[in-house]
Amino acid sequence: MKGSIFAILTLFSLILSSCSEDSICDCIRASDELTNKYDQLRTKKLTAEGQKEVKELIKTKKAKCKEFELMSGPEMMERKASCK
Repeated sequence: MKGSIFAILTLFSLILSSCSEDSICDCIRASDELTNKYDQLRTKKLTAEGQKEVKELIKTKKAKCKEFELMSGPEMMERKASCK
């Protein structure tokens, strides 16, 4: 009985840790997309379409990164290394 409870708790913690890795990787990808868009627009005049795209990317980044706002830079870089 105790062994099965331990196995269930271990499985549950693995599932939770894999979910958080996915979400931090999603956050990092959203940040990278926004940075890439800013880089593209640096040499071009901002159009209404470009402005709309930037606003959408900002909105997406905020939504995906909300839970990581208070994370330190070194921790973020360490966790970024685990992303594919």
